[in-house]
This record gives sequence, C-alpha cells and structure tokens, in this order.
Amino acid sequence: MAGSRFSRTVPALALLTLSLLSPARASGDAGGGERIYPGPEIVVTATRIEWPVDKTAGFVTVLTSADIRARRAENVADALRSVPSLIVARSGSAGKAVSVFMRGAASNHVLVMLDGVPMNDPTTGAFDFSDLSTAGVERIEIVRGPHGVLYGSNAIGGVINVITHAKRSGARRSLTAAAGTFGSAEGAASISGGGPAYSYSYAISGFTTDGPGGNDFHRRGAFSAAVSTAAGEGSDVSLSLRYNRANTGLGGPVFDRDPNARQGGGSVVASAAYRRIENGAWSHEIRTSFLSREITWDDPVDPSEAGPYSGDAFSEIASSAATALWQNNLRIRETLWITAGAEWKEERTTNSGYSPFGTTSFDDRIRNASAFLSCIADRPGLPTLSAGARFDGHSEFGNVATYRFSASYPAPRIGATIKASAGTGFRAPSLNELYYPGYGNPSLAPEHSRGWDCGARRELFAGRASLEASYFSNAYRDMISFDFSTYTAGNIDEAASDGVEIRASLRPRRGIDIEGYYAYTRTEDRSTGEWLLRRPRHGGGAAVTVAAGPVETLVSASFAGGRLDNDFGGPLGEHYTKAYTLLDAAVSWRPAPGYEVFCRGGNILDERYDEVAGYPSPGRSFAVGTTMTF
Repeated sequence: MAGSRFSRTVPALALLTLSLLSPARASGDAGGGERIYPGPEIVVTATRIEWPVDKTAGFVTVLTSADIRARRAENVADALRSVPSLIVARSGSAGKAVSVFMRGAASNHVLVMLDGVPMNDPTTGAFDFSDLSTAGVERIEIVRGPHGVLYGSNAIGGVINVITHAKRSGARRSLTAAAGTFGSAEGAASISGGGPAYSYSYAISGFTTDGPGGNDFHRRGAFSAAVSTAAGEGSDVSLSLRYNRANTGLGGPVFDRDPNARQGGGSVVASAAYRRIENGAWSHEIRTSFLSREITWDDPVDPSEAGPYSGDAFSEIASSAATALWQNNLRIRETLWITAGAEWKEERTTNSGYSPFGTTSFDDRIRNASAFLSCIADRPGLPTLSAGARFDGHSEFGNVATYRFSASYPAPRIGATIKASAGTGFRAPSLNELYYPGYGNPSLAPEHSRGWDCGARRELFAGRASLEASYFSNAYRDMISFDFSTYTAGNIDEAASDGVEIRASLRPRRGIDIEGYYAYTRTEDRSTGEWLLRRPRHGGGAAVTVAAGPVETLVSASFAGGRLDNDFGGPLGEHYTKAYTLLDAAVSWRPAPGYEVFCRGGNILDERYDEVAGYPSPGRSFAVGTTMTF
C-alpha cells in the first residue's frame, strides 16, 4: 500500500536529514549567494532574484514572522486573511479543506510554494491550506497577478511563497504552548541560527482540537529542517525537508451530518540546491525537489443508513511531483539583469477506492519541460522595465508560450511610484481532469488567461504612512468544467474578473501601527452571466497594534460581502450567502526578556456565517499560551 511505503520513508528521510544538516558540519563562506540589489525591503518571488519592493512592478505583500506572531496565527491560511483581493474559504472548522482565491481567480490558479518548491496537488491542481502551520515560517511573500512566465502552470492569479529558512548569526530557540476552546491545544519548538559559513533551522509543531460539532476533530503534526553551508569560495549548498501528518473527522454539511467519516494522510517535501557565483556579474543555481502526498478517506456505513446504495466507502490517493531547475542570473553594467533557466517536472497520481456505486482506480503521470527568460532594465532617472517569455512543452497537450511586460517608475513630482504590468498565463489540466474514470478527458487543452494591472504607491509624512492603490483586469478562456454533451471534462467555460485594491498604513507615533485594506472584485461566468462561486465583491478590514511597554495588543476587524455559492445537490442549491463582519484580538505580555504570555480571541462577536455553503464557521473562540525564547 502507498500508505505503508509513505510511513517507512518519512522517518528515514528525517533521520538522514538531521544527520546531514548538523551545524557542526558547516564551514566556509555564508550561504545563499550575493544580494543582487541593495535595498531596505527585498523580495525574491516577484522576479526570481533578490529585488527591492519599491522597484518591483508587481503588487507584493510581505508578511513577516513579526506580523504572524502579532496576530497569533496558528496556520498560514489565517495569516493570509489580511491580504487584499485574497479570499480564504474554509469548509467549516479547523482542519477542513481550505481554498484560496486571488483576484477572482480559482484556487487552482494560485501557485503555492514552500521555500520555492511548488506545493499544488498534482491530483487536483490546487493546494489545501488546512494542514500548513506557521511553525518555523519566517516570512510569506504574496505576489498578485499572472506570473506564469517565471513559474509556469497555476500562477495565473498569483503566487504565495512560504519561506522557512532565514540566515541569522548566533542561535535562537523557541518553545510555545497554548490551549483554548473546543478542546484545542497546540505546541511548537524551533531552533535556528548560523555563523559566517552556515545557517540552520529546525521546527516541530502539533495541534489538536475536538471541534465545535460531532465528528469534528482535527489532529496534526509537522517537522521541518533547513540548512545552508558553504561549498567553496562563492558557492553554497542548501537542503530542506518538511513532513506533515494529519487526521480529521469529516462531519459533513449541516443538512447531512456523518458520524464516522474520516480523512487522514500526510506529505513530504524535500529540496536540494547548489548556488555558485562565478564572478561579480554571473551566478547560477541548480535545484531539485520532490513532493509526496498521501490522502486516505474512509466512510464506513452509518448505523442509520439503509437501501441499495448504503455501504462502506474508501479512497486512497498517492501523488508525487519531482522537479529539476537550472537558473542563471546575469548582471550587465549595473543596468541590466537577465534571468534565464530551464525546468523539468514529472507529476504522478495513484488513485484507488470503492463505494456502493463501484470501484475507482487509475495510475497515470504527466511531464513538462520549460525554458524561460526575463530581463530587467534599471537606469537612474528612468522607469524600471521588465519583459519575459516562457515556453512549456507538456506530454499531453503539447506546447504553450506565455509572456509578461511590466514597468515601475518613481515620480518625484507626486512623490509616488507608478506600476503597471500585462501578461498571459496558463494552467495545465490536473491528473484528475485528464484520467479520472468516467470524468477525465486526455484530450483537454490548457486553460489560458490574459491580464493587466496598474497602480501607484506613495509614502507620506516622512515614511510614517503609505498608501497603495491598484486596478486589475483578467480574462480566462478554455476553462475546464463538466461537459454535459460528453459527460466528461471539457474546455467549455470562459470567465473574467476585474477590481480595485487599496491598502494603507499609518504610524502616528511610536508603538502604534494602523493598517487598513479594501478590495472590490467583480467576477463573471461568461456562459451564464453570474458571479463566480465563493468570490465576494466586497472585502476589507483594519488592524490596530499598540505596544506599551511589555504589553502589545492587536485588534482587527474584517468584513466580506455576500457571495454566490452552491451546495451541489443539497437543499440550499445555488444561493447568495450573507455578508459578515469578524472581530479578532491578540494580547501579548512580556514580563521578562525571552518570556511571553499571550491570549488570542477569534470571532469575538460570535458572528454566524458560512465561508462554504452548508459548512458553518466556528463561533467565538479563545486560546491562551506562553512562548519562551532563548
């Protein structure tokens, strides 16, 4: 069975990594390569090289470890809720499926990476955030808009890169424990550090809850490790590993509660990279990665069930993705940066199961080879211009080409930076869409998108305030959906989305930070004229952080407008959900250096709402805990 192979492989990988990643083995120069461009705020995801935010034409949000800690977000999905034009939809309580929509794009149009390694499930093409904790996370970079030129399939709506490895001198150790409502408990331990020649980080975490309803429990644990070490003058090697395991009760929707359905499984993601600076102008990187994911779903016959279609149901899905990347970065006269590379990827899914309706089984794989080129021209006093192109060759549908152009210009007369970009993207059919028995269609073409955005960012009051506003527009064609003429998947749908994003921040005095954001997103299914499911037109929020001596308090409010949803065969049918407003708070007290006591409150007003039709979100919740850092 795939599960037994998975269980045997994970401990061996963990032990091997721990033995190889010992800090005592590190020596030589600092890892990670040179900084390509000096600047106060550097991001990597938007350009594939280290680049300053104020010269990045894309619209980027960076969540630091301090941001995550201030909100006391236990999982990445909750940390993402403050990002403009990003909608998080959880199917009920903790541990249930979590989808993310960005700028109106579908959840499988958002590429999710962990330390640069793609995490989207080969089976569905999307990523489920339900089991991704914030333990060991140093920062999260969110790039909105199509970035298929740099990352290929799935990067239509945007890219989310969760980064766990940070280079720091000395050692830092952290222990966290907390407990709260619904029988919840959580704990985490981490150690990180480094020196002139190496860096390392390890983290382990666990979470458990009984949930607000019957058969609503969730248990999960995760371990991560990352290290970089010099491999000679001007070069370094880095290794990373993350293992996750979870078990969840699937109580089901309110109109059809299930007392015994369960879902379990886990994932392993590992990567190795070699980087070398050949001279001051040329560097290159070779990276390999491997993702393995196993999901089991078990639903024994319910005691109250009867009839010809009652009986046990079981499904086991094992998927994997292997990638290899070679990237070159060339700098010419401090004015032109060229990034070129080639990438190979193979994805595989094995699916087997049974139910009263019959059995299901398939085992298939797909491959993709690609080459990309991106250029950035940056001369003082002129706009920063970038252009890129990508060519992908897929084993099933053939070839596809994408492009992107962008510009960023600091306008001194108005004290703002003006940004604009335009480009195309695609999404390759998932293995389910290609091969699932009775639904899959091997003749599917990829989904295509074309989009553009523009906006400006302005710093005010000597940097104590900022304002960013943008407009975006996207069109999607050849979207994959159920084709009633063939009763299989087909490229039959078209859709569009456009909207406005606004984000502002203010620090009126030391110790007080105020942030606010608003997004208007209009979506349309062009075959019906209706909204796309689960994308509210209005969403926004605000947060106030006050630090007074050893006490830090964060209070946040967020709202989401009504959205179109469908429970697909349930009694609700297609309907519009109601708008809702949530109030959350977190208070931290540091009575001594390295020691912190915190309290977190979620949905304090006990708002009743659904993010997914038929799956009520939990009511008011609280947790208290402590963190020690030494």
